[in-house]
Amino acid sequence: MPLLAPADRRILRELLVRGGTAEIGEISAAVALDSQAVHLSLGTLQRSGIVAQAGSVPGLRGARWSLTQHGHEVGPSLVGNDLAHDGDDPATPRAADPAEGWGFPWRPPKPEAPLYATGLSRRARRVADRAVIGIAGPPPRRRRGGRAIVAILLVAATIGVGVVALNALRVTEITVSGINEGAMLQPTQLAGSVLEFGVDGGDAASAQLLLDGFPVSGVQRYDNRIVWPVPELTEGIHIVTLDVSRRFFGTATAAVTFTVDGTPPTVDLPRVFDPVTLGEPVVLAGSVEAGVSLQIGDQRLDTASGTFSLTLPSPPGGPVPVVATDAAGNSTTFDVIVPIGYPHTTGVHVSAAAWDHDGLRSGIVELIEQGRINAVQLDLKDESGRIGYTSSIPLARRSGATQDLFDLRAAIDELHDLDVRVIGRIVAFRDPVMTRYAVANGNLDWVLQTPDGRPLSNYNGFTNFNNPVIRQYNLDIAAEAAAAGIDDILWDYMRRPEGDLSGMRIPGWDGGDPSPVIVSFLSEAGGMLREAEVFHGVSVFGISARRGEFIAQDVSAMSDHVDYVAPMVYPSHWGRGEYGVAHPEAQPYDITYASLADFQEVLAGTNTAVVPWLQDFTMRVDYGPEEVRAQINAANDLGISDWLLWDPTVTYTTDGIPVSYPQ
Repeated sequence: MPLLAPADRRILRELLVRGGTAEIGEISAAVALDSQAVHLSLGTLQRSGIVAQAGSVPGLRGARWSLTQHGHEVGPSLVGNDLAHDGDDPATPRAADPAEGWGFPWRPPKPEAPLYATGLSRRARRVADRAVIGIAGPPPRRRRGGRAIVAILLVAATIGVGVVALNALRVTEITVSGINEGAMLQPTQLAGSVLEFGVDGGDAASAQLLLDGFPVSGVQRYDNRIVWPVPELTEGIHIVTLDVSRRFFGTATAAVTFTVDGTPPTVDLPRVFDPVTLGEPVVLAGSVEAGVSLQIGDQRLDTASGTFSLTLPSPPGGPVPVVATDAAGNSTTFDVIVPIGYPHTTGVHVSAAAWDHDGLRSGIVELIEQGRINAVQLDLKDESGRIGYTSSIPLARRSGATQDLFDLRAAIDELHDLDVRVIGRIVAFRDPVMTRYAVANGNLDWVLQTPDGRPLSNYNGFTNFNNPVIRQYNLDIAAEAAAAGIDDILWDYMRRPEGDLSGMRIPGWDGGDPSPVIVSFLSEAGGMLREAEVFHGVSVFGISARRGEFIAQDVSAMSDHVDYVAPMVYPSHWGRGEYGVAHPEAQPYDITYASLADFQEVLAGTNTAVVPWLQDFTMRVDYGPEEVRAQINAANDLGISDWLLWDPTVTYTTDGIPVSYPQ
């Protein structure tokens, strides 16, 4: 009788031809069977001890099958003439069927009566039949005791069969633990996990564990428990199945399906929006994988459709955090920046004392009336720490900071009547007045110090930008100006003093670059001023584009929280050879163009406006109309039409300032 199905024989023949080992794909192609049929046949051969799996399986990186030693010994006889190659003698007789000794049910066929006995009488044929099966002479006498024994044996056999049948009919229960059905797992969550199957009412020893339909290695067996430490798996859906044999009643099966997912969700939403209008609603809309949990700011959004939309009543005062989390726990986190479209600005610096001076104030009004400027930068708190207007802030009054040179609301109204915007400048942390007050009252943590605890002497006193009282004091000045109708707040000295950081102590700061502390202040100010619908910007050193760490000015990070950056690119402040310019002070166009181009590169993609401070004062080189106009032209050639002019004496070179607005 044949031992193997035709497909099994073809696969066994292919393994023999290939020297005993091959991949499933190779066998499938050679014998013209699909991989599933090949796998089933290999399973039959494996249970017969003819083949064994070598290496790993799909989902675990590949699969090879090899002949065992038994397979090499008996394989040729099992396939017989099927093993003949081209040129072999097809008449070679097939090998004998080696069933005996392999556990196959085999019996010799019953011999037939000789041909010559066919013509005998009925009695003679019975005698001949007895001779063929080895029975000589008359039949033995029957004993009644034998019948009883036979009856007992039959009853016992019937009972035994019944017991076997009842055992086979028992329900086989398989419990699964370690990974929940339908679980979504990250690769890191899968690492170290263990699947355990408990078998009740079945033959646990016969159980076979399959991953995605293929046997796996590393299975551990403890009585009725099957334990498998789950290895690293490829991303995607996987099914682990346990098959338990139930003898004549088929197979009991339990399975757990789960998904391995280590890919964070994709959120289609701009990271930086085009500039929007101050005070108008903003819509944040995009798409994400359906069902992903999405939170924008403090709002959790519905993503069931795969799209989302959130309307903000006004532009946010800084970056808006976005967090998207999928079912496996993978997260995508980023900030959305919604910049404000900063209005076109050409303005000049005006100190509090100059605004209080009739002649100097008249010169500013003339520039306005001639259409040369459309904004006035008016000092609120200057480098001395003095507040030029009549302030009602308690700490300002206690410290003696107020000078009462002008009425803030009246000044703003007067400039608005001239149809110009008012930019309030606040020199934040360079503050000699507050430093003296803090030291006198024992509040040394309000000021920057030397390593031995003395107040830092730089600029006659530099306040501690990490101290909450100092921060709130400057925010209160901005809030007071916003309430008076100011259009814009421009922060200055938003930095630490120059010099080696190891030579100064910042109370409350654990060391390292304090740039994040400065940025956090701008973030706090931005939220407050955005609610008041007031623009705000920050003045920065010209070197801050590339060397901001020397003064704690991270221009890129600052730009996330302000509406514009105002780099002080005064030609007189550059050393010779900077940006390849031999004599910057004498080459105002060249150094202005080079330094502003650097700021544009650093701020590329932020949509933050650049409003440079330009020089209208003389130091080592005389500055007149040509030098002022050269700087303005350099900015224009870079596409920067906004600027602010600085002259500490507030006497501006009228002929150097182009007429930009109707008179």
